[in-house]
Amino acid sequence: MTLILAAVPFVSLTAVVAKGAVQGEAPVVQRVVRALPLVAVVLFLAIAWQPLLNNVRLVYLADHLGVHTTLCWLFARTLLPGRTPLCTEFASWVHEDMTPQLLWYTRQVTKAWALFFGLIVLTSIVLFALAEFTTWIAFSTMVGPALTACFFLIENLCRSRFLPPKDRVGLAGTWRAVQARTQSKAPTPSKVRHEC
Repeated sequence: MTLILAAVPFVSLTAVVAKGAVQGEAPVVQRVVRALPLVAVVLFLAIAWQPLLNNVRLVYLADHLGVHTTLCWLFARTLLPGRTPLCTEFASWVHEDMTPQLLWYTRQVTKAWALFFGLIVLTSIVLFALAEFTTWIAFSTMVGPALTACFFLIENLCRSRFLPPKDRVGLAGTWRAVQARTQSKAPTPSKVRHEC
């Protein structure tokens, strides 16, 4: 069961990558291209199943890397030309008027989160390869989550330095906006300016 859970982030990531890669293609091409990454993952798991079961540490590594690689990709992909940065999208749930300064800031925060999760992945690989397994376990179960919480709090504090008061919303205000957003049946705002 752990091995299946470890594979879930990779399967999800390949499915989303495939979906984004075929926009504008013919429906038949879309179906084939979307299926290829999933087929590749299933074949990989079929081949790697027994070696992974024989070395449970690799399963834990795959699980940790899968989650953090997916988070890195979720932020990084929205920085591509013509896309709305993920933090800009979140901010548009709270702010009706997206000022140029807020657009710039949310783009930088999206970059920072992508970089942060990328560094977590890199650190995890290095520690797994070079350090004692107990060191890697401590990083993946305690240090990594603590760093993520600290990064979130530091980013929250940075808002007061880089954004004027009218563009700042506290954690409580953000939470209320997210709750209202998830409960609302209103359509997603589709017009958020991309230039920052």
